[in-house]
Amino acid sequence: MAYAGTDAFSVIQDNIRTCVVQGLSVPSNMISSLILRSSDLQSPSSLTPQRVSELGPFLPLLGSSVLQQLTSAQLMPALSTLASVPFTPVQFLKLALPGSEHLSRLGSLVSGVKVETLWTLPTDILLEALPAMSLQTPGLTPPQVNTIISKLWGSSSVSQWMDKVNPLLSSTPLLSVIAQVPQLLIRDTAVHTRLWNTQQKKCVIEELYEFGFFSDLLGDLGSQIALSLPLSTIKKFPQDEMDSLRKVIIQDPYYFLLLPSTKQAVLVDRMVQRLNMYTGLYTEEEFRSLGVMATFVTDEMFWKLDRSFFVDGLEFLQRFCYNANKRGLVADMLQENWTFGPVKNWTSETLNQVDRFLFFLPKDTIQLIPLGLMSLERIERLFLSQQKWERGEFGSLCQKPSELFDKKQFVLQFFLGFLRIGHAPYTGLIPTCESLHVTQPAAWTIDSLRNMPQASFRRCLELIGQDPFFSAFELSVLLTKTKEVYGMPSSFNSSVIPQLGRIATQLSLEELGSLRLSEIQSISAMGNLNTWTSRQLKSVFSTVLNSTRKTPSQLDSSTFVALGHIVCGIDAPIMRILNPVEFSKAVLWLGRLYLSCSEEQLQALIGLLSNSLAFGPVSSWGSEVFIEIGAIAAGLPDIAMSALVREQIEGITPLAISLIPAGKFAVVFNQAQIRMFTYDQAIAVTEAQRSALSPVQQTALSMVLNPWEDKPVDFRGRSLGVVMHPCPFFYLSSILIMLLFSLG
Repeated sequence: MAYAGTDAFSVIQDNIRTCVVQGLSVPSNMISSLILRSSDLQSPSSLTPQRVSELGPFLPLLGSSVLQQLTSAQLMPALSTLASVPFTPVQFLKLALPGSEHLSRLGSLVSGVKVETLWTLPTDILLEALPAMSLQTPGLTPPQVNTIISKLWGSSSVSQWMDKVNPLLSSTPLLSVIAQVPQLLIRDTAVHTRLWNTQQKKCVIEELYEFGFFSDLLGDLGSQIALSLPLSTIKKFPQDEMDSLRKVIIQDPYYFLLLPSTKQAVLVDRMVQRLNMYTGLYTEEEFRSLGVMATFVTDEMFWKLDRSFFVDGLEFLQRFCYNANKRGLVADMLQENWTFGPVKNWTSETLNQVDRFLFFLPKDTIQLIPLGLMSLERIERLFLSQQKWERGEFGSLCQKPSELFDKKQFVLQFFLGFLRIGHAPYTGLIPTCESLHVTQPAAWTIDSLRNMPQASFRRCLELIGQDPFFSAFELSVLLTKTKEVYGMPSSFNSSVIPQLGRIATQLSLEELGSLRLSEIQSISAMGNLNTWTSRQLKSVFSTVLNSTRKTPSQLDSSTFVALGHIVCGIDAPIMRILNPVEFSKAVLWLGRLYLSCSEEQLQALIGLLSNSLAFGPVSSWGSEVFIEIGAIAAGLPDIAMSALVREQIEGITPLAISLIPAGKFAVVFNQAQIRMFTYDQAIAVTEAQRSALSPVQQTALSMVLNPWEDKPVDFRGRSLGVVMHPCPFFYLSSILIMLLFSLG
């Protein structure tokens, strides 16, 4: 700030802007003092397009109230810059977006196009923009995707547009595809190469493994298919095949990180044994050779990690995943005399090296860090480093946000003085909106948030509402603050409602009934929440009907997708009169949710799906239908579930397995059916479900979970009828032919 008003000041601002664009960490006080206190921001509507473009990376920090003052004339010339700015969904809507003719130029701004607007657009406009829209991150919302798909797949010409709709095929409802199959087979010569959302046929692996050339194929199959192998098969791998598997996983670690933790640990243990790595010191060469799997070795092996590599490669090591035990081991390593020594002797340079690993230390150890080193700027840098990792290649898949929140909250509150008795707290007791973006709202005390100036609170409401770590009491305090800023809930407009997030769960039934939920985005914001009570769910659903002035039977698939968890607020008798076709087109999204519906409600939804206009009788369903409906399969009647054959069982998602009531689970699945479970299905069985099983059923489950253990058991029981093989001969033959051709 010493250079404010000089020629150097603009250079400093440009440097900060460049840092932000490149994704580098910038402390909040630097952003607020050097960028956001500019006098021209007092009148947003007077900003030139050039200035809007310069401010682009910082516009999300200004809040919706500022963004809605920008005109289309200001935004259009800056579109190339703004198209890559990470605005929030509400902020997208507040921008004065250009007309539909510019749809393909919007970039990530496409998230701000209302569902209601998409319904009105001609198909040629959608088709032209679709390739560009599908590449965006975060990109289209589920209701937007469903709307576009419904429009395009409702046309008899869709088979002629397959190249353009290809990017959204994996999100296309099964029912939409079924209706077009005859035309697709006739008109689309590339139908077999499309990006369909289908079941991986593990049976291909089971068949191929019997051939002598399997080891030659393993490297070409890719990690998704290779990791579908049963552990009992991997156990038999000779050293060369195990090394091929290692290389496949390193090349594409995504699917390894999606495996259940138990399977990850067992797989890596077998690999390390087969590759003869249990020989003493865990060397840098061995660590690097395992790639993403390097931190999934046993605790005993990890503790033998070469300390010189640990110190010199600390920045490299921070890329990886660490479970609770490994985090404890890292904390101990950090404090050894031959690494960084006792925490009380650490310096600023030490903290720079340790970086996000500081959150691995126990709280009583963290307190020993010299207070003078832990300024707000230092704390923000730690938070930013952890956030960057959590959003990165590994962190986004292997870290649960809840695992380190308690430690992060402690670091902020302890060193800013909130927890230190007898010490004056940090002078910035009330956080700025910029600081909340850098740290995390729930990491601050509720009093500090309640005392924020109204303008700052208004700018940060959406961020605060999305934080998953506030308690019910804290949310009620935040609701009171929200009412002070925006008035009573009945006056909340379509901009405020989507910003509320979890704060909305503290609204009374009367207040919920007074909301205006006519727009899809407002409905979707409420439907994304999973902590409603059953009475609140019923109230919100009634409010949706009153606001949209629709009867239950008039609801379309996009509204069902937006309703999300609110579907469980529909009484079972009302569910039975919903439009079965529209509901079936939404089930691809709804089935992925951990729904709180009662068994009666789930059975009513199954009734819709088994309608002759939807998927037909349950007995005719293949695995593709069970994959499609996801969690709702838990609502199958006992008699239907007990009659499921192998092909159908293989399609039941792990989430659906976990939602089946324990008593029902033990009755409907006999030991032979349980033996058909995949590992992912078996690991999803809850403790209550397992406890309800008979000894022979538990043995069957154990054999799936621990296939390397040989347990003699008699699985003879009632006949399951003709079991359809999930991998048709023609499909397997074509794959074999393609593989053989690829091998020359």
